[in-house]
Amino acid sequence: MIPAMAGSPVPLAAVSPLWGVAATQLRLMWRERRLLWLALAVLLLAGTSVATSTARLSAQSQERRVVAAREATLWNGQGTIDPHNAAHVGRAIPAPVRPLAAFDPGVSDFVGASVFIEGHAQNPARHRPIDAGAALSRFGGFSAAWALQVIAPLLVILAGFSTLSGEVARERLRQELGTGASTLALVGGRLIALAMAAGWLVLAMVGVSLPAILVQDAGLAEMAGLAAVGAAYALYLFVFCSLTVAVSGLFASARMSLVVLLGFWVLATLLAPRIGAAMAETLEPTASAPAFRAAVTEEAQNGVSGHDPADQRLDGLKAELLARYNVDDVADLPIDFRGVALEFAERNSTETYNRHFERVYATYHRQENLQRACAILSPAIALQAWSRAFARTDFAAHLGYLRGVEDYRYRLIQTLNHEVKQHKPPPGERYQADIATITRAVVYTPRRERPGDVAAAQAPNLAILLAWAALAFSLAMVSALRLRRHA
Repeated sequence: MIPAMAGSPVPLAAVSPLWGVAATQLRLMWRERRLLWLALAVLLLAGTSVATSTARLSAQSQERRVVAAREATLWNGQGTIDPHNAAHVGRAIPAPVRPLAAFDPGVSDFVGASVFIEGHAQNPARHRPIDAGAALSRFGGFSAAWALQVIAPLLVILAGFSTLSGEVARERLRQELGTGASTLALVGGRLIALAMAAGWLVLAMVGVSLPAILVQDAGLAEMAGLAAVGAAYALYLFVFCSLTVAVSGLFASARMSLVVLLGFWVLATLLAPRIGAAMAETLEPTASAPAFRAAVTEEAQNGVSGHDPADQRLDGLKAELLARYNVDDVADLPIDFRGVALEFAERNSTETYNRHFERVYATYHRQENLQRACAILSPAIALQAWSRAFARTDFAAHLGYLRGVEDYRYRLIQTLNHEVKQHKPPPGERYQADIATITRAVVYTPRRERPGDVAAAQAPNLAILLAWAALAFSLAMVSALRLRRHA
């Protein structure tokens, strides 16, 4: 492509007018060395950021494998003890490292890297990577995804704001109209040229990130996710390409075109995402951690209604067991009532925690919907959600990890409690068992979501991007219809 651009102009009569205009425009953009060097600088910075992220992700992955192995060794090394004591010893479950985080880190640096599981409590994820300090923040906030979301639209605007506006462009336009080319061909050709340049930038950015992603043992799901992300960024930049050509055609002054486009760029890439987040947090606030804990404790003790104490519910369960086995005292039960009480307490606290956590997650979902409503101001909001979802660095992916850990925690603790219940010790003693043996069958398996499920969940954001693309393309066509009167 480069040698062809550097050659002599291709006459419009020699090829289709549309592609002839596109070839001419590409050649003009190629001669604008400042844009080329700026694009290369962005690629270099993105590549540096990706390389830094790769090294960090590799270190995190190795560290979490070591932590998982050490936790398993400590758990299995408890030997023969009271199973309920093991429930309070607990163990940490590290979060998985997402290969596509090298391209789009999303919120992965701001959520916890491990969850400590124990009986009677659901602990939040702790040890956020952002707390690691200066080494992490060296390129903090900059990534290949951020460059495509913020810097690439600016490059598109700088490359195309004067393609139809300004004295030089208008004079060239008159000459092209004199050859018999239609205004639709002139506008369409310029749009194709700008979209091709933007497409090459997306391919280059994805290409820079690909080795880093492959190093992280990425599978077919990650490759499919990367393809979906790349396609969304191409669609996103097409919006800016169409708007740039449209504004350039609607304004006779190149300076005015640039001012309008830069204003939209600031609103779309810098202001709207922050406005959406601030509005969502204001309209749908979440409870503080102390208030959350107090509400959980109150409900666990007094029930959902506030008038159903846990002690009375346990007394009802005891009466039911005594009636079932036709005995008068728990000491005469064929099972250990201590284990029954432990199972009840765990089930009660887990149901309470689940209800309260689901309310928090529902609030997060409403916040997400409010932010999505702000996509009327910017396609970047929908793009960010799509990109993070397929990179598995959004809160939904973190929530999948939290739910998987909680499912494992409940199965593990109830296995220990069931062991206590089924083995009644002699009076005055407590049952002991080998912890590794009785919990061997209880395995933690990270949840993996299929790309198709992610795509289904992100369908609204794709619809928003397509709507923006249709609107921007329509404006470009309107500018073509109005072009002749200004030429």
